[in-house]
Amino acid sequence: LGKTIGEGTFGKVKLGRHILSGERVAVKILEKEKIVEVADIERIAREVHILKLIRHPHVVQLYEIIETRGQLYLIMEYASGGELFDHIVANGRVQEPEACRFFHQIIAGVEKVHAAKVVHRDLKPENLLLDEHQCIKIVDFGLSNVFQ
Repeated sequence: LGKTIGEGTFGKVKLGRHILSGERVAVKILEKEKIVEVADIERIAREVHILKLIRHPHVVQLYEIIETRGQLYLIMEYASGGELFDHIVANGRVQEPEACRFFHQIIAGVEKVHAAKVVHRDLKPENLLLDEHQCIKIVDFGLSNVFQ
């Protein structure tokens, strides 16, 4: 595991590299001792379930889950471009062609999410990552819900 690339309530996200393929991955490390509320356990379980359910180029991919006595490791696709929010702050106003490209990618991802009967409920620039090709990846399904 490499440097920490993010931190949250229950742990941190570190940059990792798959030993066989050499592919960079994001490793979300959740500390079980910090997950005490039933609602938090349900939220994490729901997020994992949803990420396993959805496969789309504009939704971050969950590759593997590893559970140890004290931690839960979520091995996920790494989006090296960071948050769309930071991209907008760093570059100022997004030009129309780029905004249209982002919008189409977001809509394509949301369409797939809705087709799986999932509502994200927290779609914002901070939950939209960019990969090395500046393509959108929808992340953070913690507030999501499945509908009938």
